[in-house]
Amino acid sequence: MRSAKVTAALEAIAPLHLAEAWDNVGWIVGAGDEVTRALLCIDYTRAVQDEADALGCDLVIAYHPVIFEGLKRVSPDSLIGHALRRGRAIYCPHTALDVAPRGTNAVLADAVGMTSSEPLRAIDPKRARNDAERKLGLGLVGPVQKTTRRELVAKTKRALALDHALVSGPLDEPCERVAVAAGSAGEMIKDAAKAGSHVYVTGEVRHHDALWAAAAGMTVVCLRHSASERAVLSRVKEALAMSVPELVVSLSERDRDPFDPL
Repeated sequence: MRSAKVTAALEAIAPLHLAEAWDNVGWIVGAGDEVTRALLCIDYTRAVQDEADALGCDLVIAYHPVIFEGLKRVSPDSLIGHALRRGRAIYCPHTALDVAPRGTNAVLADAVGMTSSEPLRAIDPKRARNDAERKLGLGLVGPVQKTTRRELVAKTKRALALDHALVSGPLDEPCERVAVAAGSAGEMIKDAAKAGSHVYVTGEVRHHDALWAAAAGMTVVCLRHSASERAVLSRVKEALAMSVPELVVSLSERDRDPFDPL
């Protein structure tokens, strides 16, 4: 199928103009005229490359950009060089997907049971193209049904099919308001506190930020960076199946977090 049709489908899921200004999103490698089979992953690694080769994928949709800064050379045996030689396109939505109404942070909001939400940090109004987009932003905060923080952690792990989480702060205190932000969102920890959050769920935070939050009485839940993002891939797969059913889309089985809990 024409790559332009895939572009339209991906932009409908996560409009690229919503991405952060520092980000590198969209078609990162190629944008071939025709694509037939896509592989969804968080990180495009050697293992994912080999998986895409075995499946015959001419498109990889990798959440994290495979290139952030300018390259001076591309060796033929690098990830980028290999993709170019294979004629494989790579598309990366990253923060555009974070901000999207059914994107990465919306998945976390559903996992914690948020009943309504507002952004932790509002989108730059210059990037918004309509009233609905002006209500978007990085991270989400909102109310949940009253529970203990310990039970909220357990509920979140169940919803995301995770065995482990790192937790800082009180666990047996009540919880009625939660903030979420996928990935490395420790810099938004004070936004979460200012918004009145009892719990902040994210991918990772710095040591001293966790100490600060605990001293302030807020519980921080670190799911690991990519573990906080991975669940959105199923939602992207479902959306693509609806909009471009002729495109064969697979979820990577070899994409994984670089850290293993022992």
